[in-house]
Amino acid sequence: MPESQYLPTYKGCFVCGHPDVNPNTLNRRFKVTSDGVEVFFKADYRQAGYKDIVHGGVITALLDETMGWSVAVERKKLFVTGEITVRFVRPLPTELEVKVTGRTVENKSRYSVANGEITDAKDTVYAKATGKFFLMKDFNASEINSYLTYAKNDLNIFADE
Repeated sequence: MPESQYLPTYKGCFVCGHPDVNPNTLNRRFKVTSDGVEVFFKADYRQAGYKDIVHGGVITALLDETMGWSVAVERKKLFVTGEITVRFVRPLPTELEVKVTGRTVENKSRYSVANGEITDAKDTVYAKATGKFFLMKDFNASEINSYLTYAKNDLNIFADE
C-alpha cells in the first residue's frame, strides 16, 4: 500500500464531510498506512450515547469507513458494506483521542473482508470489527469519484487503472 497519503472526502459525509455542508459531520481525514488506513478521533458531547460515553453508532460508522477505505486502497476500486460486526470491548469515553485502524484481510473476486480496531495511546482496545465489502459497479464508482473532493497530494485510488 502507498503510505502517508490522505484520502479524498465527500463534503456531505457524516464521517469525512465538511462542516459547511454537513454541520453534523465528524470531519475526519483518512490516512493510508503501511498496512491499511487510519484516522484519529476525539468525540465530544455531541457524539455521546450516554453521558461521557461515545454512541455505538458513531463507533460503528468510524470502523465501517476506515475498513471500507482500506479495501478500496488495496484493490483500487470502491466497495459498499455488505455486513459489519462490531465487538464493543469497553465504553469509549468522550474527550479521549483514539486511533481507528482498518486493514484488508481477505480478497475474493466480488468482495473483500477487513478488520478494524479502535485504540488509545496506551493501546487499550475499545472496539473491534470485521466487515464484508462488496465490489461496486464501475459506473457507480465513477459517479462517486466525480463528486469526491481531492486535496493536493490526496491518493486517487483510480489513478493506476
